[in-house]
Amino acid sequence: MTNLAIGRLDLPDEGAWLRLSGVSNLPGLISSDYDFQLSEEERTKETIKIRLRGSLEQLRLWLDHLENFQRLVPEVFLRIWKDDQEGYVYARLRQLGLQTQSGHLASLEKGSLEVKLNIERDTLFFGEEFPLPLSNGSGSNQISGLTLFNHDDEGLGHDNWFRIDIPELALKGPILTRFQIENNFSGSALADFFLGSLPYAAGELQPTLSFEAENGGLGTVIGNTSASGGKYAQLRWSGKDWQSLGSWTLGPMLVSQINGGTVLPIVRFFNPVASSALQLRFVVKQQGMLVFEGAAAQAGPGKGFAVLDPLRLPLGELPLRNYALQHQLLLQAMQSDSGEHVVEWDDFLLLPQAGFLGFHALSGLTRGQKLIVDEVSGKSWSSQDGLEFKSHNQIGSGIRLQAKTPQIFYCFQSDPEGDAPIERTVSVRAWGRKQWRLP
Repeated sequence: MTNLAIGRLDLPDEGAWLRLSGVSNLPGLISSDYDFQLSEEERTKETIKIRLRGSLEQLRLWLDHLENFQRLVPEVFLRIWKDDQEGYVYARLRQLGLQTQSGHLASLEKGSLEVKLNIERDTLFFGEEFPLPLSNGSGSNQISGLTLFNHDDEGLGHDNWFRIDIPELALKGPILTRFQIENNFSGSALADFFLGSLPYAAGELQPTLSFEAENGGLGTVIGNTSASGGKYAQLRWSGKDWQSLGSWTLGPMLVSQINGGTVLPIVRFFNPVASSALQLRFVVKQQGMLVFEGAAAQAGPGKGFAVLDPLRLPLGELPLRNYALQHQLLLQAMQSDSGEHVVEWDDFLLLPQAGFLGFHALSGLTRGQKLIVDEVSGKSWSSQDGLEFKSHNQIGSGIRLQAKTPQIFYCFQSDPEGDAPIERTVSVRAWGRKQWRLP
């Protein structure tokens, strides 16, 4: 095996790697044997035998380096040259044990040593990063940054989503991702925000998961350029019973595309709610009958949006050999205080959670600052002028791209005051790393 090495992927130069075959960067290497194992498990155990000859100082330098890498696991990777890709592939080491043969002290004094590395690594190797092309109404196959607005309407480029056309990349397996989200909004900092993804079958219509209040069929529709779609809905009622704010039909293809997964409903108000007694919920009807009532969520006073409990669609455990029956989705409100109640609201998003990342602000991101989410390291951090800091705490299952289906991503943004203005924007870039079972 040529160009076998162990080292650090997060350090930029070749000095972070110890070459275990060919011409090593440490003197004294005679040969090595890599006992590669093919496995269907998540992790694979293997051995690497290293034969050394040199001065006592040179041999001890080898042992020092190997013991240092042993302490750094799991931040250490196995690296192999892949001829057909003309590049390196990597696998994270989960365990690294050093074993010497009996009599190694005498052998060491005579200038020779054989060391066996007992390793446990991630089974899948991954390659070098490459840019992932992103598309929405602002542009197609963009790799230098794609702008997302904080709403989705008919305005040119007014999209809160982007798409990665995976089939066009001709990938044979899953890939690891790195996303960069830059706040390019000239106003307030980027506070809490959410990113969710949904794969769907090639050839199907792209899922639409943003819904306008004015299309719900209830209340008074009022025109305003600060609203998504240029309109919002105003509802007035009295009493302490649940009041429907609108109704929307989720067609058979859309509910089937969600495929038994969950969506996170996020309702945006045009004017923040004044009362602390307002609650919201979604209910579902099929064939005119009520079949599901979601949990009530408190709409915080003064906030410009409300996040409700995740909703699993379609309802029930369906085989989905055919499309599911359409769902009628109703948004309802209840207010327990006396007098007339008023809700002025703009739209809602069913943020998909096939892949999901939520970011809760610590300091937030000001204009020009970037947040990076790296699947290889499992870390997220922010940067400005080359300096790193932690602007947000990350929650969620993470995002993994599937090999053969397009994938759509939706984003919802908020500011430090708890508002979610539609004109907010971020710029998104993405990179991927192919994965292989055989190096």
